[in-house]
Amino acid sequence: MKVAFAYIDPSYKVMGPFHVGIGSLIASLRHGGHECQFFHLMGDVAEEEFAAFLKNSRPDVVAFSLTTNAFPHVASLAALTKRHSQALTICGGPHATLCPDEVIALDGIDIICIGEGEGAILDLCQRLEDGQGFSDIPNLWVKSNAGAGEVEIIYRNPVRPLIADLDVLPFPDREVFPYADSFDLKFMKRGVFMASRGCPYNCAYCGSPAMKQLYGNNKYIRFRSVESLMEEVETVVRNFPQVEYNVFHDDLLPMKREWFAHFTREYKSRIGLPFEMNCHPNLMDREIAKLAKSAGCSLIRFGIESGNEHIRREVLKRPVSTRRIIDAFSFCDEVGLNTLSYNMVGLPFETRSQILDTIKLNARVQPKVAHVTVFFPLPGTKAHDLCKQEGLLTDKHTDSYYEESVLQQKSVSAEQVRALRNHFDFLLHLYSRCYKLPGVLGKTAEKIIDIGILTATTQRILRAWEKRVKRSIKEEKNAGPLYIIEDGKVKVWGVD
Repeated sequence: MKVAFAYIDPSYKVMGPFHVGIGSLIASLRHGGHECQFFHLMGDVAEEEFAAFLKNSRPDVVAFSLTTNAFPHVASLAALTKRHSQALTICGGPHATLCPDEVIALDGIDIICIGEGEGAILDLCQRLEDGQGFSDIPNLWVKSNAGAGEVEIIYRNPVRPLIADLDVLPFPDREVFPYADSFDLKFMKRGVFMASRGCPYNCAYCGSPAMKQLYGNNKYIRFRSVESLMEEVETVVRNFPQVEYNVFHDDLLPMKREWFAHFTREYKSRIGLPFEMNCHPNLMDREIAKLAKSAGCSLIRFGIESGNEHIRREVLKRPVSTRRIIDAFSFCDEVGLNTLSYNMVGLPFETRSQILDTIKLNARVQPKVAHVTVFFPLPGTKAHDLCKQEGLLTDKHTDSYYEESVLQQKSVSAEQVRALRNHFDFLLHLYSRCYKLPGVLGKTAEKIIDIGILTATTQRILRAWEKRVKRSIKEEKNAGPLYIIEDGKVKVWGVD
């Protein structure tokens, strides 16, 4: 079978990032003897180019991988696929799993895949090649017209068990998915890897809890063996000598302490390049920090999300104290590890003062990079349910998490969210200066800054400013701030 993967990625314009999940699907199919092709749809999604790709490649199956932000683009592309090919269409990815009824309802989509896709898409292609029916394949929802004029049937199959041993999967493909031309290698000069699947936490804004519920929490968190991971890293570093450092996109790389200790020993002796990873503040301590540093870790990324403890616990369902966040960053500082913080603004019921709490907490922990997004309620999450229940949702759409807020709130306006996000770094440095002042002087300076910001971001002043400059401020599509690692140190792109 000839399978064409179409990855819709509107927040990137020229070079798209490598996607480990799609790479794994392609590798599984190729290992099973099927032919794969890849088309990266970026920016404004060039439909004409995609139509030409379909005519030239003549695929048997076209597979779309969908995030929620990319979902509005798939309807026209599915119709285009049916117009220019005879291919069967299948949708997978996070949005298909979280919102299966919405995706399967699209004209031009024949099948959706929920949950892990390697086994399902391999079964589908094998059935097609053998000329057999495929309406009963686990993980797939399949449309079928019983006959002309008859009611369409949708076969909603249950999910198969999760892949218990991730080592059985072939390494993600980096040939059909052109890693050499990807944003990760060509621009960032980094290797990209995943050592595990799953997260133990149940944050309200994340799709992971819904995935766990889909599978009944049955062995949801799984790690590859350190040996398998090292073999992949060695292969990529050997095949792509441009790699200067590696990044592990796992939710929580040091989740299993013994595994992480083994990983750091092997990585240090066999790889030796700088690397970066994600960690939850609750998992960070001196031992983890020292292990990471000893293996060459150059950056650890933590989710702060909100600097206000009430918002974190009650709205985001993220049980981590402010003290614990400060300690996590402090442990990294002690051993000389650079840090990155993930933050969101425009959260449900958030006020401007609470957004300032996020800026202030960043000013206290001093990450090398503060990564700031506008909150987006993913369908299928508890946060989305809350926003819907409280009437905060609008019909706005964004292609990335760096544009306008899609919520309508009394506590904070979209203009205020935009203004505070755009000036996040400036305000972070402003507060960090006042925290260096002694005692009462520092507290007084903080209050003065508070008053100044809250005054400058009133609706009346913001609207008067926009009217004065005679334009409506618009956010361009982008994938967020860029940073690189040079000589083992983090450098924010475009900042000396």
